[in-house]
Amino acid sequence: MISGTRYVIAKQGARALLTGFGPTAVGYFVQGGAKFSGYEYWKAKSLALVGSENAVKYRTIIYLGSATVAEFFADILLTPLEATRIRLVSQQNYATGLASGLTRLAREGGIGELYAGFIPILCKQIPYAIGQFTVNEFCHEVAFRAMSDETRKEPVWSN
Repeated sequence: MISGTRYVIAKQGARALLTGFGPTAVGYFVQGGAKFSGYEYWKAKSLALVGSENAVKYRTIIYLGSATVAEFFADILLTPLEATRIRLVSQQNYATGLASGLTRLAREGGIGELYAGFIPILCKQIPYAIGQFTVNEFCHEVAFRAMSDETRKEPVWSN
């Protein structure tokens, strides 16, 4: 790894190590915001659909479904930015950064090129989101069950 890093720096300069950073940073920032807010939105909609009397019974299905739907929509935002990143990294001198790379990719390849990697991203991200949110919810349940009744009633922000 060190020899590869040295090789890239020698051939292309240290700046080459940051190629694709813009699309990666913006892409995962937008995707993360959409995923987390989407999960809470779809969880609330699902809970309203099944009703409070069935919420505990169907909680795992609610967690799995909410995570899947939220990730699907978040990946719609992520995929064009990932396509841009891959193009910037794989084709030297393709563009100078995120804006020029994204506009060139859209202009030359259209929607098809921007979303060519959508299915592979879904196959990677949806299982991750399902595990992420489901484990998080179950950890909350374990922690909540371990609390005393007094602790459960006390607001988090109190002394």
